Amino acid sequence: MILQPICPADDPHILTGFVAINLENLFADKVSGIHCVIKGNGQAYSYNVTDGMATFSGEGDFHQEDYNSLERCVVLTDNERYYVESPRYTFCMYPTDIFFESYQTNNPRVFAIGTICTIVLTSLLFLMYEFFVRRDAMKKEELLQAKRRFMRFVSHEVRTPLSAVCMGLDVLQNEISTSFGFQTTDELECWIQGHKAKAETIAEEEAETETTNELKALDAEETETVSTKTETKEPETILMSNKEALEWYEIAKDIQSNTQTSVNVLNDFLNYDKIESDTLELELTVVPIWSIIEEIFKEFKLNAEKKNIYLDLIFATVSKHKGQISVEGPFTRHTALSKEVREHKLVGDSVRISQVLRNLISNAIEFTPIHGCVSLHAKWIPQLTAEDEITDDFVMKGGSKETFKRSGTVVVSIYDTGAGISSKQIKKLYLSGIDGLQFSATDLQAGKGSGLGVHIAKGIMEQHNGTLYAESGGLGRGSSFTITFPLHHIPNKRAQSSILRSSLREAKKLEEEEEKEEEKEETQPNPLRVLVVDDAPSIRKLLCRLLEKRGFVCDQAMDGKQAVDRASESNESKKFYDAILLDYEMPEMNGPEAAKIIRGMDVDVFIVGITGNLMSEDVDYFLSCGANAVLPKPLNMKDLEGLMVEHGVVSI
Repeated sequence: MILQPICPADDPHILTGFVAINLENLFADKVSGIHCVIKGNGQAYSYNVTDGMATFSGEGDFHQEDYNSLERCVVLTDNERYYVESPRYTFCMYPTDIFFESYQTNNPRVFAIGTICTIVLTSLLFLMYEFFVRRDAMKKEELLQAKRRFMRFVSHEVRTPLSAVCMGLDVLQNEISTSFGFQTTDELECWIQGHKAKAETIAEEEAETETTNELKALDAEETETVSTKTETKEPETILMSNKEALEWYEIAKDIQSNTQTSVNVLNDFLNYDKIESDTLELELTVVPIWSIIEEIFKEFKLNAEKKNIYLDLIFATVSKHKGQISVEGPFTRHTALSKEVREHKLVGDSVRISQVLRNLISNAIEFTPIHGCVSLHAKWIPQLTAEDEITDDFVMKGGSKETFKRSGTVVVSIYDTGAGISSKQIKKLYLSGIDGLQFSATDLQAGKGSGLGVHIAKGIMEQHNGTLYAESGGLGRGSSFTITFPLHHIPNKRAQSSILRSSLREAKKLEEEEEKEEEKEETQPNPLRVLVVDDAPSIRKLLCRLLEKRGFVCDQAMDGKQAVDRASESNESKKFYDAILLDYEMPEMNGPEAAKIIRGMDVDVFIVGITGNLMSEDVDYFLSCGANAVLPKPLNMKDLEGLMVEHGVVSI
């Protein structure tokens, strides 16, 4: 306690009282290790603070001089402020060793170490996460590459022997056609169909004759029948004398049909790979969807009739007027739809859309038993509100850019009374990747379907901003598949304009090719010379036989090196080849390498890759090496002839 005398301001010599300064309770209870010194008037008094209490330690200043720099002082009284003779007192505080020992802590060090450990641990976690993600990505990439290598291997190894089988069957059918006096199998097919129609007519006439009870009329009709048979004797004689040959012809057709089924499975796998790797390219054009639906429907009428399946087609439209929704139809032909409805068209790849429709209709017919029913329903649903209006931008085939406003949706449903689909199989349909397929024979639809075609169709529809979904009451209760995709209102004039713009480059290219063709026709020898290159002798022999039947002169080479030598020899002798058919995988030198070397000779020859390697990168590589086109094995002669005509490789 400090007592400070005070006096009036106008008379500092009169003592009027004291001011008490209490120095107790200055510190918190747990404070220790502070040395306090009160200084003034030449005197000093020291106190030690322990647990918040100041204890007098003696007269004098006893603080540790090592801590002078940490001194903190407070002036208690100034000179003559309260009384004329009042001295100046200060209150000073100094820490001691005990103070530092009391407040010393490892918390900053622990915090720093903890922070560093947290940073290191977090970094390790991120590194581990990146490692596992990278490893997972690498495994997926390796799996994808392994799958693609496997598909490339299977495609090549299966297509090559199938190519020999198909070409052998083509040769057999051609020889049978020749034995009948026809130049092509198409002519023989027309004759067979015509003969069957005549035979059915004669059978009907004979059945009518048997129901006649008049003897004279019966005799007269028998005479007419004999006369009729005499007139058609020639084809019947041909039919009877070559009955065995015709049986072999039909057998060859059946075998070829089955081999084509195997080829279609391989094609489906390639399409599946393109969809999964997102490399399926669409060639967008304005598609008159209504007429395409009807045309594809007609393609399957004969197949349905063979199985005694009722097949029908129904068109309908949905409209909204004054808040009321009405349905127009049904119509059995697309021409019955109004002109305005027919002007709603699809912007898409007509080939891929046709592929989807054919797949769904053929599946419905295949899985429907005899005397069943398959029904195709197509309806247009307009945009019902103005808020639904959407504008789409497209890059059309040929590179032109078009913008169309959506006008509604087309809904195409295929109903059948066939094998049906279980709920488990329907769930699989909506899964992605390999999970959407089924390869267990016990789970297949009536032991026939894998779901691969439907999975591909679903991927194609999604690329067209559409959908595909299935419904069924269960196994044995039929099923329905429905596809939807957006339509755009494109009047015929604008559609034609768009088609003209999108095909401008192609038209120019065709013009140039026609000019080249005219130039070639003046100097081109007759017949055309073709070099067939393949390491399989049977394929070379059969392909040459098919080409020679069509008037070509053929040479053979067993690998790319021989092909280069033959091309070089023909260049030197000026007896140029008009076309070179190159296999991909061959010993010594493969097809792309041979094509690159032949192009380096500055030889203007039509090069076609004939290969079982149909992965997109393989085809692109073949084309980049100089091939004009790439065709798959087994080779379809009509595709080859079409390519040669398109590129102006024709004989006089």
